[in-house]
Amino acid sequence: FLQPNQEVAEFVDKLSTQTSPSTPLIALLNPQWRQVDDALDSASKSGGVFGAFASFLGGKGSVLRRLDELQYKPTFTLEGYVCKGGNIRLIKRFDSDWVVFAENDSGEQYVKVGSLAERPTYQDVEKMLDDKGVGYKYARDLGMAPKL
Repeated sequence: FLQPNQEVAEFVDKLSTQTSPSTPLIALLNPQWRQVDDALDSASKSGGVFGAFASFLGGKGSVLRRLDELQYKPTFTLEGYVCKGGNIRLIKRFDSDWVVFAENDSGEQYVKVGSLAERPTYQDVEKMLDDKGVGYKYARDLGMAPKL
């Protein structure tokens, strides 16, 4: 399922609870199921009428809760954001630690800067960059820090 949502959650639930040998492998791909939540996502994770209403409006809380009950686990996660002015990628495979990469200054490749068993926080990534001697992007661009 590509970008599954509330409307297909029941179908995923039915497929997931089948126990016949012909039950298909189920892959869920959704870039919106990331760590960051908007107001509806946060509200939908709470219980009661307010949480149900937020889920109805599009919050992901009830779907994620049901997938957790069905024991779905991420098998491959790729996340990205900016730290110290440079592009960062976090990669997690089901059988590995989280690995953190920073884009080099030419934008042609990513350099491994560290790894952790738990998902690295922004502060963890910033410390990894500091430990590797990676300065702020503007400083590298102005020649005030070594290039990456």
